[in-house]
Amino acid sequence: MKIKKKALSTGIGIVVGAVGGKVLTSKVAKKAAVATVQQGLKAKKAVDKTVENIKVSTEDIVAEAKVKNEMEEKMEAEAKAKLDIEEVSKEDLINDLKAEIISEIKKDLKEETEEE
Repeated sequence: MKIKKKALSTGIGIVVGAVGGKVLTSKVAKKAAVATVQQGLKAKKAVDKTVENIKVSTEDIVAEAKVKNEMEEKMEAEAKAKLDIEEVSKEDLINDLKAEIISEIKKDLKEETEEE
């Protein structure tokens, strides 16, 4: 029984192989294969074009994001510099006022000392 199944399977395989070989070498099968490959190449070209467009768009987005980051960093640095300048100006004003007050106090003390 096992031998008959093996023989039958082998026979069917040989027949299918022979028929398949004839089908693949026929003009109709060749035309169908060429048409299928042709459509595949067209689809590949379309996919490649889409991928390239996506790549360009992505590069544009990344470049724009980098520019915005640089602008934000520059604005933050300018704001910090302005705050630093304002802080220094405040400190200078405070120091000037202190010096003026001390000078006035010394002047008043000197005048009081002279009056006595």
